[in-house]
Amino acid sequence: MAARANFSITRPSETAGERGAAFDPASDQIDLSALFALLRRQWLLILLTLALFLGAAFAYVTFADKVFQATTRVLLDPRDKQLVGPEVVRPTQGIDLPWIETQVDLVTASATLRKVVDSENLINDPEFGGRGEASDIDAVLLSLARHVRAERAADTYVIDVIVSSTSAEKAARLSNAVAEAFIVSQTEAKQNAARQANLLIARQVSDLQAKSRDADERLEAYRKKHGFVQVDGRPVDEQTLRQLNEANVTARLRADEASARLAQLDAIARTSGGDLASALSTIDSPVLARLKLDYAAALRQQTELGETLGARHPRMQTVGADVARSRSLIAQELDALAAKARVDADLAKSQVASTATALAAATVKANDTSDASVALRELEGEAAILRDAYRAFVARAQETGLQENLQVSDARVISPAQIPLYPSSPKKKIILGLAGIGGLGLGIALALYRGRPRLQAPRPARAEPALGPAIPAVVAIEPPIDVPAAPVATTILAEIQVPKALLDSATLTEATLGERMNEVARDAAETFRMLAGKLTSPADTEGPAVHVLFGTAASGVIATIACGLARAVAEPAAETLLIDANGGSITTGMALIGEDAPGILDAALSDTDPEAIGTRLQLASIVLLPAASAGRRDELGEHGDRVVETIRDVADGFERVIVDLGPSCPPALFNALVAIADDVVMVVDAEEAGTAAILTAYADLRELVPELRGMVTVRATSSPQEPSQEPSRELTQAPLELT
Repeated sequence: MAARANFSITRPSETAGERGAAFDPASDQIDLSALFALLRRQWLLILLTLALFLGAAFAYVTFADKVFQATTRVLLDPRDKQLVGPEVVRPTQGIDLPWIETQVDLVTASATLRKVVDSENLINDPEFGGRGEASDIDAVLLSLARHVRAERAADTYVIDVIVSSTSAEKAARLSNAVAEAFIVSQTEAKQNAARQANLLIARQVSDLQAKSRDADERLEAYRKKHGFVQVDGRPVDEQTLRQLNEANVTARLRADEASARLAQLDAIARTSGGDLASALSTIDSPVLARLKLDYAAALRQQTELGETLGARHPRMQTVGADVARSRSLIAQELDALAAKARVDADLAKSQVASTATALAAATVKANDTSDASVALRELEGEAAILRDAYRAFVARAQETGLQENLQVSDARVISPAQIPLYPSSPKKKIILGLAGIGGLGLGIALALYRGRPRLQAPRPARAEPALGPAIPAVVAIEPPIDVPAAPVATTILAEIQVPKALLDSATLTEATLGERMNEVARDAAETFRMLAGKLTSPADTEGPAVHVLFGTAASGVIATIACGLARAVAEPAAETLLIDANGGSITTGMALIGEDAPGILDAALSDTDPEAIGTRLQLASIVLLPAASAGRRDELGEHGDRVVETIRDVADGFERVIVDLGPSCPPALFNALVAIADDVVMVVDAEEAGTAAILTAYADLRELVPELRGMVTVRATSSPQEPSQEPSRELTQAPLELT
């Protein structure tokens, strides 16, 4: 069954993509498609790791102790509060940040927490380490401090008092208790400050009282010694001097007024005739005023009667007598007033003289005591200062005494703690999220670790390795000759009998070819299972196990071996992908699907629907995927990378991938598919297996392809008469969706 094989084993220099590696150290490049394909092949490991982490996290959040947090909001009021005075609250100027931070720290101070321990009887609470013994107070305080936290809301006067506990009710109760203890501590601190100030001031009051009394005593002794007499707190000599000076000034004024009045009256008295009324207008006297009116009335009557009566008329004589009498009375009154004014002037002059004498005497006496007055004023000033200080301290002592009981806290509760409905720890979403991230990360790491042979090139790159310079494109298989070679048992994996009809497709229909292939798979099922056992198992590699079949046998023979191997590995319901990349006259796609079935290149290079290129074989977990239709089969040698890319995309759902390369495989396609293969199997005619050409080609190829597991020999047998009718094909139209 000699045949010609258009097969070259020349392998060009490999790139990362051609070797199937995701990372090429030489070029420092990463093939993301290969990396993602590797992760898809390890989806079960990643899923199991993720499920393990999530399960552990769920168990933790389910069975871990629940911790509840309750928050009490306290408002700080930095304004100065004075219960005594017109303003109860005085406004502040700006924000005192150090004061606010100090108050936040005081919430968790030992003094504050000790009040909570006493009020809530935490000495008997096992959660805080209390056992009912007084010696446990320090441990309870330390434990409570770890459960209490005070935080200031951003840029505000609000403090959040947060307390955690395994009991929701206890967390709320303790949060309110800590806030109340903080407020009480503030009030007590103010009261203590006022009490301390009152004690210090009281001590100074006693000292100032003694000093003030001593100063007053020294002042009185000095006054007695130097004869200083005071009335209403002022020296008598000074008062006398001032009074005498005032009396002298008054006497002088009175003397001047009396002299002026006397001169005026003398001048009027010397006036004879004339306008007496005008002269009298400057004299202030009720009697003269009345006499002046009578005199003016008599003159008016005399004037009126003189116009109508003569001078000798009796009435005129009577009126004239009235005028003379009035002038006489006025003259008499003026004389009386002048006499009185003369007496007043003399008296005033005598008073001026007496006051001047007394003033001179008092001035002399004041000058005599001036030196003593200087020292007296110093003693008075000292006594006054001590007296004022004493009075101020007494008033301040009384004020601080009242303030001790009138202190108001600088904080108040604006939002009491409520019983929390949900625990704050453990945080389910965060823990599950972190567990998911960690599980996914570890799963990916394990997947990459297991797939590290694929991440880097598994074999060294060699430039143009070949048998000699190269194996000719067409190798003629000569008749068997005896050559020294390695024992055939070390390379032959199995021997399978196939019908001779499969060597020539001209005598058989497509349906008959498929029937013959299935017959070989059934008849040699045990041999195919043995062959599968010698190949790489899916458990020993990352993702599906990839088996590539090629050789020098006829294309129908290699297709039959690929079909039989696929049937054998798919028997335990293992998903198997069968790739038809055979360029010969008989292929698995032709026999089981049809010669015109579209393939990978049809979907990649034309508008063929990708869902129409894959078919699941009937009664088997095998998906047959042609590499190309009959019209594009000659293009396979140029697009091996597209075939490999498609295999990587769809292989994750399969346990095994079997690739039928046939006998006429272009070198580029062979190199691309071998790069992702776990096993490479060479199919040869049993009669040619021992020839020098086959053995030499196999030995050289073994050096280039470490995945080459061995040879499968085939032996042709006679077949019964072919049926005239075409039986139904063993396939069902169940397209494989490619993504």
